Amino acid sequence: MRKTVLIPVHKSFCDAHIAKDGSEVEATATLSLGSFAWDLCLEHDVVFGRYLTDALGVPADAPAAPMVTEQNDADSGDQTPAVEGRTPDSGGLAPTVSVSAQDDPQDGDDPAEGEQGEPVRPSVMVSGEVPRYAIDEARQAVRNCGYDVVGRADDSTVLIICGEGAERNATKLADARERDLPCMDATTPGHFKSAVRSGEFTGGDPLPEPVKIGRSGLSERERNRLVRSWARDNGYKVPEKGRIPMHVRHAYELSRQTEPVREAVAA
Repeated sequence: MRKTVLIPVHKSFCDAHIAKDGSEVEATATLSLGSFAWDLCLEHDVVFGRYLTDALGVPADAPAAPMVTEQNDADSGDQTPAVEGRTPDSGGLAPTVSVSAQDDPQDGDDPAEGEQGEPVRPSVMVSGEVPRYAIDEARQAVRNCGYDVVGRADDSTVLIICGEGAERNATKLADARERDLPCMDATTPGHFKSAVRSGEFTGGDPLPEPVKIGRSGLSERERNRLVRSWARDNGYKVPEKGRIPMHVRHAYELSRQTEPVREAVAA
């Protein structure tokens, strides 16, 4: 014959949880102050212990505080502070929080250290248009040879490549002159292509003088329309769209030198 005996079990709940939201969380420690006592769960035991330690300090004869680590609850996904060696009647003394070495930026690797160790790639400025190359194609060819293409010269810039219309970019020419950069004249037939094949760009050509821009008030589209109209009237063959050949622009500028208003050489 089987006999069932019911034994009453006394269970204490955290007074802090009950006062906050009425939830019932099992208490694991008791905090006593004079004639008052509160049952606390592990979480509030740590919280109130830290608060009292900050407010009152640690007694001189108090034992060393245990270490607190953070562990994840696999069922709920919540992070619950776990206290090593804590007993329910520990009095709620604030534990010491440990910091792992990987969280300390002084002990870890410096993220900028790898970048500083990498060699700096030399850079090149490209001014004007390289004959037989589109702008993007010419710049990509320079990058394929191991150079960076920059708009303004810096400490890594080693060369300026001047194509057709390079004299219009006074800023790049001033940077090159200030830093004493060598110049490569890309308008010389085959010069740029030979450098691409060899994989190295070198310069020793004279740097063009910047052109002073006039105040004609014409937009680039209007000036191109005037150049095309003049070229057809004077027997030159020019495309309806796209870049106007350099020799046609030069001839147009020469014809304008006898007039009072002189325009700058267009790209």
